Amino acid sequence: MLFDPSPKETRRDLFDREEEINKILQRVNFPITLVLGLRRTGKSSIVKVIMNENRENALWLYLDLRKFETREYLTYKDIVIELEKAFNSLPKWVKDFIKGLRGISVSGVEVRFNWSGEEKIELSQLFDRLSELGERNGKKVIIVFDESQELRKLKGYNILNPIAYSFDNLKFLRFIFTGSQIGMVYRFLKLKDPESPLFGRAMTEVVINPFDREKSIEFLRRGFEENNISVKDEILEEVYENVGGIPGWLTYYGFNFITERDHKKALKKTIEMGVSSIKEEFDNFLIGREGGKERYYEIMKVCKKGCRWRDVKTAIEVAEGRKVDDKRVTELIENLVDASFLKKTDDIYEPTDPLIAQVF
Repeated sequence: MLFDPSPKETRRDLFDREEEINKILQRVNFPITLVLGLRRTGKSSIVKVIMNENRENALWLYLDLRKFETREYLTYKDIVIELEKAFNSLPKWVKDFIKGLRGISVSGVEVRFNWSGEEKIELSQLFDRLSELGERNGKKVIIVFDESQELRKLKGYNILNPIAYSFDNLKFLRFIFTGSQIGMVYRFLKLKDPESPLFGRAMTEVVINPFDREKSIEFLRRGFEENNISVKDEILEEVYENVGGIPGWLTYYGFNFITERDHKKALKKTIEMGVSSIKEEFDNFLIGREGGKERYYEIMKVCKKGCRWRDVKTAIEVAEGRKVDDKRVTELIENLVDASFLKKTDDIYEPTDPLIAQVF
């Protein structure tokens, strides 16, 4: 059902994402694929549909990193535990195949990874074994890091090293990195940093865009048809004008309409839900940036209807009653762009999502 707010896992529950699905399927033949798009555009759903449809052709490990959004930093232990969970969802023969590797113990149907001491698991060795497993079975092994920008918080361990090793040497191991804070994904991968293990490596990329006006209205119309409900075009237009083409917000509206059977109530509830979610996400963004909180809020207020760099600098200086360094102003704006709260079109900065403006 199109208006089911839970993540989609079958193709029939997705709307107009055939092109994106086909692109990802083509590009997982390369070592690393980036699946990027704004929050709630359906990245996770698209990847899960692909996983469910291709379990005979590939072995999938899925790591959901969204749980770390409220964390200031991650440790090697956190990543190892998530890998352990992913392995425990796999068939026993896979677990038996990795038995004997340092830092891995298998008891019955449960696998345990050791994350500390001399006997801790080494990811490069694990990736080696996974590629060998894929080669023996004639299928790719694909590791999905969902919301991979969270990996930039990893302290004390450079996960890019085993990933770069896999890129260069392991023909049956593939990675998918999804991300809604697009610039932060690039920061994590450090593709332009000569000191980065992944410097100079070519990666494929698939962008999941919001729907345009026409597709948004068609999505709503199809969803209502599934529920045998007829809705006037002007109502569908009003929904798009208020929440834009983010599939998640359109889905919430449809779900709320079915529940409330009232357009105004459904739209109000959707906007309130959206504003609350964005506030929480902005609070998460500020973790570790508390010293710049007032400045970030000032920038978002100035830019909610569009602004230029000079407008931001002036607003901060007026609010603080003192001069602010140009480089610092640029850094603050770039952080908001990389976190996908703002986008830049020509010289204008504006919110990436219509509901962001209502938060500030």
